[in-house]
Formats: sequence, C-alpha cells, structure tokens
Amino acid sequence: MFSAKGCRFLIGLVVLASAAPSTFALLNIDGNRNQLFVFGSASISYDSNVFSDSSERGDTSTAFGAGVEYQRRAGILAVDVIGRVDYQRYNDFTDENAANPRLEAKIAKTTGRTTGDINVRAYRESRSDSAVNLRTDSWNFPVDLNLRYPVNDKMYLTSATGYVRRDYRGEATLVDYTDFSEAVDAFYVYTSKLDLSAGYRIRSSRTSIGERANDHWFNVGATGGILAKLTGTVRVGFQIRDVRDGESYNQVNAMAGLAWPVTRKLNLNAEVTRDFNTIATGASVDSTGAALRAAYSITRKLDLSSGLSYGRNDFLDAAAGGRRDTFFGYDLGLDYRMNDHFSFGATYAYFKNWSSLDFSDFDRQSFSVSVSTRY
Repeated sequence: MFSAKGCRFLIGLVVLASAAPSTFALLNIDGNRNQLFVFGSASISYDSNVFSDSSERGDTSTAFGAGVEYQRRAGILAVDVIGRVDYQRYNDFTDENAANPRLEAKIAKTTGRTTGDINVRAYRESRSDSAVNLRTDSWNFPVDLNLRYPVNDKMYLTSATGYVRRDYRGEATLVDYTDFSEAVDAFYVYTSKLDLSAGYRIRSSRTSIGERANDHWFNVGATGGILAKLTGTVRVGFQIRDVRDGESYNQVNAMAGLAWPVTRKLNLNAEVTRDFNTIATGASVDSTGAALRAAYSITRKLDLSSGLSYGRNDFLDAAAGGRRDTFFGYDLGLDYRMNDHFSFGATYAYFKNWSSLDFSDFDRQSFSVSVSTRY
C-alpha cells in the first residue's frame, strides 16, 4: 500500500533517531535571548478519497518537511519567525504533487498597559476541500492584530483585527477571496475566575468575480472558569449577512471552546460553532459543527488521542440548488516521544459526508505514519 521508496526513507529516519543522543543543545546566540531551532518531518499516508467526491479515488503519498525557527526574548517584545517547506508526492495522481512554502512572523507585547500581538503569514496550501469536491491549490496571506486595554480593575477592552487574501491556482471554477474583520469586546471581571463579555464584529468579504458580503455579529459571553473544572469561552449572539445584489440572511449563532481535565492523564476538549462562511466558489454557507477531543497520557512518552465531529452545511446561494450536507467523522492517534528531539506518530481518520447532491455524497478513510525531529 505504501511506496517502497517512502518506506526506506522513513526507516532511515527511525534508525537516525535511535542513534541520536537526547542532549543536543539548541543554538543560543547570546544566552536565551536569541535562539535558533531547526526541525523536520516525514510521513507515509494512504487516502481512500483524494478528491472528496463520490468517485472515491484513493492513493498513497509521501510527505517531507523541513524548516527553521528564530525566537527572541528581550525587552518588552517577543519575536518568533518560522520558515518551512513541505513536499507531498503521490504514487498515482502525480498531478497533485506539491511543494508548499510557509513563512510566519509574530511579535507580542506582554507588558505595559496595552498588550497584544501581530501575526503575519504567507503560505501555499494544497488540500482536499469537501465543500467544492476538489483538491485546491492556493496562496494565502493572513494578518491578525489583537490588542487588550485595561480600563480599570473591573473592566477591559479588546480588539481583534483580521485580514486574509486567498488566491487559487489552476482551477477555473474557483474564485479568489479577500476578507477583513474587526471585533471589539468589552469584558467585565465578574469573579477572580470568570469574565463576562459583550461585543460586536463586522466582517466584509469579496471575491474576484465581484461578489460581496457583510456580516454583523452581536454577542454576549463568558470566559474563564465556566464550572468547577470546566474552563474556556462561550459566546452566543445574533448574526446578519447582507449579500450585495442578493438576499440577506440572519441566524442565532454561537461559539464555544471548553476544556475539562478529567484526571491527571485524561483531558477532554469540546468545540461548538455556528457561522456564515464563504467557500472557494464564492458561495455563502451556513455552517454548524461540534467536535469532541480526548487526550490520554499512557506514559511520560506515549500519548493517545481521539476525536469525534458532527455538523451540517447549508448552501445558501440559488446556484447550489438547495444543497445541504451533513457530516460525521472520527480519528485515532498515537504519539511516541523517543527523546527531547524525536517523536513518532500514527493516525487513522474516517469522514462521512451525506449530501443532497449525489456527487458530494462520499466517505473517506486515511492512514498515516510519521516521524519528526526538532533541535
């Protein structure tokens, strides 16, 4: 099922990991103020449905990645810069082979009255998109700016500014996409463990074929210790989407991310989202989803993980013909850390999509084994 060349490469890395000492130091340029890390990974995978459609064409692939990370911790600013390149090679569908570079820079200010961070990224992404039932190839340019300003001991304000541009390559049916959002929230310190919030977000999106949409979200929420051992953020609100030269949509929506440390070894995380999205064809989608993840530490070096997901996508544009998708998925993972620098992993994932459109009705299974290193 896996290519012989990829297996030989992975075995070679395993032998190298077994022989490598675990006491290699990182490159400290001047103490811990400036540090340089290098990392790499290799994996062999099988995907039963490479294109996420009813034709269910499967293939094996081999992936390799390498990169470098620079960290600076001095003064009031923390700086992280990461550059990496990932290669993926398919056994049969060689037209889907890809080389994906990625560059990310983050600057954070954690002291002083106003704190926050800015994150700038540029990367190429090749993936299977179940919303359009194609493998997409895109260049992405996201920018995020987050700020926090304390008004007094009981109240603080936050601002989250987001921008992303996505340029698709090689597929005429896909449209380029630009999105800008601004969210402002007021928080009230209700207890030492729980903050209450009220906020507003505006999001404006446009595509290369002239389609435009504006989203308005009014919400209230809570963050921190929701219950005794349950921590996270919960928000509910009302959302309106106005599409230029089209219809307007509104809904009650929600966002929740919760963590529960059940025992010292077992942790559970849950997420619930409902939002309007714009997909690669420029269509608007009403998306609802829920996910539950579990992580269990068998030993200090060996971890197990699993996840469940369920949701629904309602395609709102008339051209979609009333398409509605319901999906379910689960995954299992095993991670073994040989030492401070090497780890090995194995994953299995299953995804089922029930759709009112026959071509979009499919299931998908994938297997993967990997090795990664970091110095």
